Amino acid sequence: MKLENIKLNLDTELVLNVGDPIGKTNAPRCYNKLFELLNMNAIMLPCEIKKGELPQLLEACKLMGIHYLCPTMPHKGDFVDLLDDVDETSRLFHSVNAIRIDENGSHGAGMDGKGAVRALLDGGAKLSGTNALLYGAGGIAGVVAYELSCQNVKKIYIANRTPEKAEAIAKVLREHTAAQAEVIGTDAASLDRAAEDCELFANLTPLGMKGFPYQHDYLGFIDRLPGTATVFDCIINPPESETIAAAKKNGLNTVPGMYMLVAQMDVIFDFLFQKKITQADKEACIEELCSYLGVEKPS
Repeated sequence: MKLENIKLNLDTELVLNVGDPIGKTNAPRCYNKLFELLNMNAIMLPCEIKKGELPQLLEACKLMGIHYLCPTMPHKGDFVDLLDDVDETSRLFHSVNAIRIDENGSHGAGMDGKGAVRALLDGGAKLSGTNALLYGAGGIAGVVAYELSCQNVKKIYIANRTPEKAEAIAKVLREHTAAQAEVIGTDAASLDRAAEDCELFANLTPLGMKGFPYQHDYLGFIDRLPGTATVFDCIINPPESETIAAAKKNGLNTVPGMYMLVAQMDVIFDFLFQKKITQADKEACIEELCSYLGVEKPS
């Protein structure tokens, strides 16, 4: 990755990717590639900060003239109450991954859901008027469910081992969107039944991720999805997860997680820097990530 545009002078904008731990973050690869392509004098640096130190970090950023932060796990929720304002999705699901600090205060937005929906639409998924099956009820699940409802998805099934977490998401959807929401178990019968009724399946858990110790217990429900369905996986590495591989075997449309990460750049760069990026920029990001991870570009 070439960064000749970085002058590292008083005009260089520092963008902090804040997490704990932060060692395996992929975000700087995308951001710094885009800074290069857009000829921006900016650089993203990983920043490992403990949970209790976030208020001090914000104050330090204001003092030092650092205007941009991009929180990752486990801090996406921790920042929300520390900011002057956040967007509706972030308020409802207590999650931000883009922060801008300016003369009017600190402003946060959650882009995970918007990135997922943009990747799905770019990838040919049909959303309006359909039903969706989401697997997982962690931080990303709520915002993805909300953004799907904004695309007129009629009904959203939420499968999770801990039904209380899934029910919390379903409650927000029922109160703030027009979508129906149903919590189901992760047993084969429940997944099979829901899959037969859905045009979209989305894995929103780390199951199947490289280095993660657990895999899916059951993926047979993918065989129950209609032939016109789309399967999405939030996992970046491997690009072809076990979920994506099972869907391809059935000839289904697939959207790998790498495309979600890159699709977020559209909305994040607009929110943070008022910059537009092109499809060619996104493709360059994917190539950069694949080269860094030592994997083939997902098809």
